[in-house]
Amino acid sequence: MIKLMIVNSVGRHRSTPCTALSRRVHQCDDLTFINLPIGATDIRGSRRTPATQAESAMTSVGDKWEAAKGRPAGFDLLRISLSVAVILWHSVAVCYGLPAEQWFYGGPLKPVVWVIVPAFFALSGFLVAGSLERNSLPAFVTLRVIRIFPALTAEVLISAVLIGPLFTDLALSQYFTDTDFFRYFLNTIGDIHFYLPGVFSDLPVPNMVNSQLWTVPHELECYVVISVAALIGLTKRHRLFLFAVLFVVIAMALRDIVGAKPASSAAPPGRMLVLAFLCGVALFLNRTRIVYSRRRLFISLVGFAASVLASSRAGEDLAALFVSYFTVYLGLLNFKIGPVTRVADYSYGIYLYGFPVQQTVAELLPNHRIWYVNFGLSLAVTSIFAIASWHLLESRVMAEKKPILAFVSVLADRSRYMLLTAWSSLFRRPA
Repeated sequence: MIKLMIVNSVGRHRSTPCTALSRRVHQCDDLTFINLPIGATDIRGSRRTPATQAESAMTSVGDKWEAAKGRPAGFDLLRISLSVAVILWHSVAVCYGLPAEQWFYGGPLKPVVWVIVPAFFALSGFLVAGSLERNSLPAFVTLRVIRIFPALTAEVLISAVLIGPLFTDLALSQYFTDTDFFRYFLNTIGDIHFYLPGVFSDLPVPNMVNSQLWTVPHELECYVVISVAALIGLTKRHRLFLFAVLFVVIAMALRDIVGAKPASSAAPPGRMLVLAFLCGVALFLNRTRIVYSRRRLFISLVGFAASVLASSRAGEDLAALFVSYFTVYLGLLNFKIGPVTRVADYSYGIYLYGFPVQQTVAELLPNHRIWYVNFGLSLAVTSIFAIASWHLLESRVMAEKKPILAFVSVLADRSRYMLLTAWSSLFRRPA
């Protein structure tokens, strides 16, 4: 009887017209954050009685998220900072060659280098989970496609059609007919190729046009995994998703201990990026259960450093857990720091165009291949490309997302109807 009364109360709460007033929209890059009226599951979860007085005083990740109205400035600052950090890190190899990176990979600064890309993936997992929670699966996939591929396609075209012909040591007729030229366009669909014929052949990192594209296939893997999880309903069962992610991380760590395979000797492995992404998703889905505390921040920082410095595959797996927590912790810091949101919109463009610009600077200034010179000049030029990319392409595509999503919704409904019709006719009993 008591349960029936609670259900009726919740039903009245959800049907009241006042819920329309609680909708708040916040724009964040490609994501539109919407604080929808809470449902029955959220109400039951939020009314859980604290077991102890200490527990009732604890702040959760969800508390910080709601306090910032779904738009904490920390994530914006992280996005732009990590993008700039990628250029800073690449300035070492661009000026002195790939062997120069090994000094960092083999020394005490390895955790500082290794945190950059996994933090990007953990941040992405946390924010993307919010997009999935607010949208249907077809809409979620569509938003990912229109956010990633237009800018990626533009960068590939500029590299192949503008930068390549200017810096190739081949005749243009040979350049434009070479098979490597045509293969380079496969980058637009996630089939990564780093080389253009005769381009940057005499640099410290020879023949490499855009090494940063190595993360694109792993990013696509992340979206496939979370889409499958949503399709089977796993993302709706928050605790089960969290336990599943923990099980996968621990199982992979145990497998790597038993298998005794060598650890990555250079950049973080792709599986670590995917695990960091999934941990970020799990943190968002369980945000009301995860405690937000400095003690856990300290534990995660120490745990990440220890896991990375262990130089083992198991350590790489476990590091994903730690990097996801302190990335989300820092992202949830809310403060006023000027137009950081607007600047953060340029982070994707900085990430995409950074390396080709750095190689171009190294080619044009052979006598000034010094890391801080390359970093400063490249950041300035890359920022111009990133600003142009956002205002001329990315923002315009995102401005059309409503009609695009409407079209996808109609297409999905028609496809669903056709499948149901075909299924029913296939198993229809004869008269």
